[in-house]
Amino acid sequence: MSSVVAADLTGATTPGAEARIASAPGPIRPALPTAVDIAIIGSGCSGLATAVRLAGQPSQPTVLVLEGRRTPDPRSWCSWDDGSDPLPEARSASWDRWEVRTDHGTSVGSDPDHPYVLVRASNRRAAAERRLHGTSITVIDGTPVRNVTASGDDALIHIPNGTVRAETVLDARGPRCPEHVEPGRVLLHQRFIGQWITTTRPVFDTTTVTLMDFTDQQAGGAVRFIYVLPTSPTVALVESTLFTADGDEPFDHIAHIVNYVQRRWGLSTNEWQVGDEETGCIPMTDAPPAQLTGRTFTQMPSAVIGTTRPSSGYGFARSNRHSIVLAQNLAGGEPIPVFQDRARTRFLDAVFLRFLRDRPEHAAEAFRRLLALHGPLVVRFMTERSTLLDDLRIVLALQKRPFLRALVRTISDTLRRRQHGRVSG
Repeated sequence: MSSVVAADLTGATTPGAEARIASAPGPIRPALPTAVDIAIIGSGCSGLATAVRLAGQPSQPTVLVLEGRRTPDPRSWCSWDDGSDPLPEARSASWDRWEVRTDHGTSVGSDPDHPYVLVRASNRRAAAERRLHGTSITVIDGTPVRNVTASGDDALIHIPNGTVRAETVLDARGPRCPEHVEPGRVLLHQRFIGQWITTTRPVFDTTTVTLMDFTDQQAGGAVRFIYVLPTSPTVALVESTLFTADGDEPFDHIAHIVNYVQRRWGLSTNEWQVGDEETGCIPMTDAPPAQLTGRTFTQMPSAVIGTTRPSSGYGFARSNRHSIVLAQNLAGGEPIPVFQDRARTRFLDAVFLRFLRDRPEHAAEAFRRLLALHGPLVVRFMTERSTLLDDLRIVLALQKRPFLRALVRTISDTLRRRQHGRVSG
């Protein structure tokens, strides 16, 4: 029986650095097969991870990866290194130290055993092509998928120049920010624009990643901060990020970046220039992942694998981890497993989302306290490997009253939603 799965290939995860820019794919376009065992729609984070994992399976299924872009992917991804990346050679940069800056102080953390890593899409794609050379896996660019329909026990993938038959299809184009969610759920849009900046004089501290700088946060406004990834003393990604319940709320990210560059490093307009730019929106919501695909296929059921963490937007490491199980099941002809967070993780994320929505004025201090904790503890929590004791230490470090209100609100919303479901049923 054919299946269509939406796997996270986060369309808008955190941008990356210009370290070791990979060359663009060559001009020779691979031949389009008429039938394959597995088709993967999208060559982003999870798409390539799954393809590389499948290449290592003894059964060697035939796999076709269809990428809609014709030009090199400008995105990149960041995470704390948990050893799950199937393409570690594609790492663009890494840092052992991070900081969170607020008007009330700066917190600093470190975990040398699990550095914060940056992977640029161009580097990852080049590494994947080297790994996949000579295997039964083909990656083709400039091939957007228009639809997927059923044909007996198989699926037909409709593309501009024909169709491809596949036993299994993975939709790896990533989650999308929905317009709304059901009552009792929380939806925040994590909107960002990141610019790669080159300066005429060395100003960036390459030892430390600024995960969040809230020093320009305005009282009563939505949560906003600047994120800085320095890859050399003169090159850094500077990203403006906004958490907002209104996806259409006007916000000038470019002006936010310009003001920050001038304020923090004292750079005049003729002392720096912008290179690459990437932009996106990541859904931060406790809604089921099935509501975040933003697309459907005619006559085909869609089982969703959500691999972006609702409370943070991080998806790189969890996508890599899930690709191991995904590839093993696909190669063995087993049902495709749905990515499932621990119940405790889902609940804590739901509480934190309500806190961010209802008390944005406390967000900067909450992040400062969280990321000021012992580095390995922070990394375990951020990479979803925390113990119950770890989670308790996290909760106790945060502001008590606003989080207690968010806890009560989460429980109330859950009870109302369940009651509504019983009435509707």
